[in-house]
Amino acid sequence: MLQKLMRMPEPLQKQILVRLGNGVLFFIISIVLIIVSRDIYLLIPCVGAAAIFSTAAILLFRRIVLGEYVVVERTCTEEVLTPVRRRAKYIILHTSAGKLKVALRSRMRKVSAGATVRLYLANDTTIYEQDGCYVIYAYIALHVGTVRKNNNEISE
Repeated sequence: MLQKLMRMPEPLQKQILVRLGNGVLFFIISIVLIIVSRDIYLLIPCVGAAAIFSTAAILLFRRIVLGEYVVVERTCTEEVLTPVRRRAKYIILHTSAGKLKVALRSRMRKVSAGATVRLYLANDTTIYEQDGCYVIYAYIALHVGTVRKNNNEISE
């Protein structure tokens, strides 16, 4: 099983390990709580969170091993920033079918125009159509690669 994990792309490995790490962390917290407080009601939320995170990691590992994901690799042509704090809200990629707008989640750093973006999607990801372009709100992982300017590659 460890060999299968090591053969996966790095962003997918990171997602699995983060989810599994959260599950282990909540399990350790539940053990500490049961030792310190001896109250079963404090244990229930931590065990529940540990079960949810561990199950999510196992299901993601299974999906990747079975090959139930798609990789879209394109160059970012534009990024849409939030008006107040100037954080990246969307990135826009050009595909053969048209523009693809990807909603960034969490605190994604700025993705400059010209950067190569590798997007890992589940096979059953819903793609919406809005204002003449396709929109994706959910993805497994996103990897930002190199920036191409004037035929020179600058890695990030």
